[in-house]
Amino acid sequence: MKKRILSILKWTLLTAYIIAMLGFAAKEKKNLICSEIIIEVDNNHKFIDKETVEKLLITNNINIDSCIVDKLNFGQIEKIIESDPYIKQADVYSNFSGQVFITLKQRNPVMRIITKNNDHYYVDDECKLMPVCSHYSANVIVVSGQISEDFFNPGFKAQILNDSITGDVNLSKLFNFVKYINEHELWQAQIEQIYINENMEVELIPRVGNHIIILGNLENYKYKLGKLEALYKKGFALTDWNIYSTINLKYSDQVICKKR
Repeated sequence: MKKRILSILKWTLLTAYIIAMLGFAAKEKKNLICSEIIIEVDNNHKFIDKETVEKLLITNNINIDSCIVDKLNFGQIEKIIESDPYIKQADVYSNFSGQVFITLKQRNPVMRIITKNNDHYYVDDECKLMPVCSHYSANVIVVSGQISEDFFNPGFKAQILNDSITGDVNLSKLFNFVKYINEHELWQAQIEQIYINENMEVELIPRVGNHIIILGNLENYKYKLGKLEALYKKGFALTDWNIYSTINLKYSDQVICKKR
């Protein structure tokens, strides 16, 4: 019984101490002056830097340096920073030394699209558009050709010109296709550009070789690229692939190689 009373007394005193210290810390924080601003940006891309963030804060009349930390609206600052089209997430917080931390995560583009009107956009890893940057170019696959502004509308479906054309490409399908390429060791290294031709069919431009790869539509693209991989590893081990101008994967039961 005596041990139980001592235990209860011990935890009561500990709780009281913690409450007192928290109250003291809260009181101290009310008068805490910002001693340092630490801006941390991930290293995935170079769309933004510390100077960009500082200018963004100044433009929105946010002055953090030497102000009382408790008067800062961290949520508001995060929203202002996240208004930048290249920032995916901003976290703002402080410590008991008066340091204010701003940690930033940039958006991650997976492809660059050039429309037929020569407008340029990135598409990020959430399949959302983002603008290109004047001082930095992300090393991503380029998509060009017969792409109109309607291509980016969620309900867009490519117009099929006649019954013999099987082209059917939209942003969602293209995004999944590019994601597959980027995650595949061979195709990530080999496929440099995607071209959408007048029939809304997909053509691939490789880094190695002077041929064009005609994929057709994006149905069964894994199977089609599997045929091409087998051709690269087996067929082209016996002949020079530079003698071909096109490699056609459109047809399910064959690969058609056209010589120059």
